Amino acid sequence: MSMEYVYTQGDILIEPYEFLKILELRVVKEINEHGKFYIKGIISEEISDEYVEKTGSYNIIKVSLKDDKENITEIFKGIVTNISIDTFNNVRILEIEAQSETFLMDLEKKSRSFQGECLTYVEIFNTINKIHNAQMIDYVTNSKTIDNMVVQYNETDWEFLKRLASHFNTVLIPECTLDGIKYYIGDDGPGTVYELDEFNYSVNKGIKEYKLKSREGSYELNDMNFISYEVVTNRILNSLTSITFKGRKLCICKSEFTLVKGVLSNNYILKDKNGAKVKKVFNENISGVSLEGYVLDVTKDLVKVSLKIDAYLNTKEATIWLPYSTVFSSPDGTGWYCMPEVGDSIRLYFPDNTESNAYVISSVNLQSSNSSKRSDPSIKSIGTKYGKEIIMRPGAIDVISGKNSMCLSDNGGISINSNKSISMSGSSVNISGGYVSIYGGGGVTISQNGAKLKIKDDIVMSGTKINTQ
Repeated sequence: MSMEYVYTQGDILIEPYEFLKILELRVVKEINEHGKFYIKGIISEEISDEYVEKTGSYNIIKVSLKDDKENITEIFKGIVTNISIDTFNNVRILEIEAQSETFLMDLEKKSRSFQGECLTYVEIFNTINKIHNAQMIDYVTNSKTIDNMVVQYNETDWEFLKRLASHFNTVLIPECTLDGIKYYIGDDGPGTVYELDEFNYSVNKGIKEYKLKSREGSYELNDMNFISYEVVTNRILNSLTSITFKGRKLCICKSEFTLVKGVLSNNYILKDKNGAKVKKVFNENISGVSLEGYVLDVTKDLVKVSLKIDAYLNTKEATIWLPYSTVFSSPDGTGWYCMPEVGDSIRLYFPDNTESNAYVISSVNLQSSNSSKRSDPSIKSIGTKYGKEIIMRPGAIDVISGKNSMCLSDNGGISINSNKSISMSGSSVNISGGYVSIYGGGGVTISQNGAKLKIKDDIVMSGTKINTQ
C-alpha cells in the first residue's frame, strides 16, 4: 500500500442519512457510465420508516471522507434511485442505491434530426444540455461540423451524446461530486501525473477488444495498448487521471471504492490513452428505417424535407439537400426524372446505420381530394398540379393538357381534341386510309406553293394551271 491516509468507516460521512454502522459500501465510477453508489447499514430504531416515506423522485445523497486533519473530500453526489428498510429482530437495516445526476439524461428514448452544413457538434451538445439544464466541459470537438446530418433515433439523450463523442474516439465522464448535471467530453490532456508503486495488482491483455478496435483503423493501435492493470491503493483519484505505473503512462478507466473490514479500499483499472479510446459507435436501430416527412424545396434531383420526428418544425434554411430516389437513373442522365412537388409527403430512408447515406424515397399516397382517380387499380395515371396528365386505361391511353387531349383507343382509334389550333409539320406528311374525312366548320383550305383549293360553302381553285377531270 502507499503511504496515503487510510480512510476507515468512521471517516465516512453520508448526508442526509445517519447510520449506526455501515455494513457495505460501494462507489463505482467508469468512463461513459453514470456514477453508481450503494450502501447498506444499521440505523436507529427511532427513525422508523421516515427515510423511505420522505424520499421523492429527486433526493440527493452526498458521500464524503474526513481525514485526520479534518479535510473533507467528496467522493459521490447523486440521486437516490432505490431505498428500502428491512427490520429483523428489532435491527433496522437501510439500503440505498444512487446514481450521478447524469442519470436524468438517460431516462427517455427520443427521436429527432440535426441538419446543417455548418452545424457543429458543440451546438448539438448545447441544444440537449439546455433541455436538462446541464453543463459540460468540451476538450475535443474544437468546433468541428457534423457530416450534414445526425439523427437521434430511439435513443436517450445520454446514449446519443455518447455516440457523438465516439466520433472523436473519446468518452463522456460524469461529474459525480458537484451539484447538477455536469460532465466532460474527453480529458484535458496530461495535467498532473500521479505515480503509483503498489505491490497488489493484476495485469490483463484484452486481445478480443484489440481485434475489434483495430479493424476500424481510425487511429493507431497495437496489442500493447490493451494491457490493463487492476491496482488497489488508498489514493482517491478521478476518472482519466494520468498515472505512471510499472514504467508506463496510463490513465484511470474505472474506479471502485469499497469498504473491506472497516477500511476503504480503492480499486482502479488502468489503461494507456490509446487503449481507453472507443471506436466510432453507430445506431443500429436506424438501419432500414423510413421517417415520415414532406418536401420543403426541390432542385435538380435533390430535395429538402421537414420531418415528423421534428414536429415538422424544420425550415429550408436549417435543412440540407438530400438525394431523391427515382425509378431509374444512370450516370449519363438518361432514366426517369420525376421529382416531387413542394408539400408532397415523402419518406426519408436509411439503408444502413450511417445517417449520411440516407435518401428520400417515393411520395406516400395520402387521402386525395379527388378519390375517384385512385379508386380503380386497373387504371394507371401520371399527373401534375398544372393539369398535365397521362391516363392508361385497359382499352386506351389518354394524354391531357388542360383543354387539349389525345386518346389512343383500341376500339376507336386515335382522337385529338383542342380548343385551339392543331398543327402538323414535317419534311413529308402522309395521310392514307380506306376512307379519309376532313371536316372544317368554317372552311377547308389546301395549298401548295401557288396552287390552292379553298372550300367555304363554295369551292374555289386557283393556280398557274388547273386540270380537272
